[in-house]
Amino acid sequence: MKKLVFFVALTMLCGCHTFMKMKPDYADMPADSIRAVAAEIEAAIQEGNREPQIADRDGVVVNTDAVKQAIRTRAIRYELIKAFLETGHAAEMNNGLVNVIRSREYKKFGTSRDRNRTALLIVSENGDRWAIYEGILKASNFRGKSLNAIQDVFYQERVKLLPSGLKYQDESGKIVAKD
Repeated sequence: MKKLVFFVALTMLCGCHTFMKMKPDYADMPADSIRAVAAEIEAAIQEGNREPQIADRDGVVVNTDAVKQAIRTRAIRYELIKAFLETGHAAEMNNGLVNVIRSREYKKFGTSRDRNRTALLIVSENGDRWAIYEGILKASNFRGKSLNAIQDVFYQERVKLLPSGLKYQDESGKIVAKD
């Protein structure tokens, strides 16, 4: 009974969006401009460019301290994230985040200390991704319902740049390897 109460309380605190994926709503934002910004940001991160000069455009504001800092730290961390994705124990998820694939193989992967470091790496990466998504949303004065669309655009641009063989979650929710 205590577990049930805890789960219900956790669900209420986290909100329903944690457990279901909402369909992206592009109606209140310039989708093409968001896509161009996302492509530039993700390319800069993969290049390790810590100070990319990405211009605001068509109401999409990216030049805030929070967004710039998140881009900077993601660029610094990119090689570590890529190396972990190459192990096959992680995937780019269709919600715009990266997750560990918890499996028997992963439980045997390295020591518990290694897995703790990996967890910290993933949490930090996802925190910076959220900072970018929410930073653009707030600075651009988009409605809250546009957040899923921003996440979706960044996910799509990241998958385009994903090297062959790395895993990602397709639109149906299945984990697949990129060709």
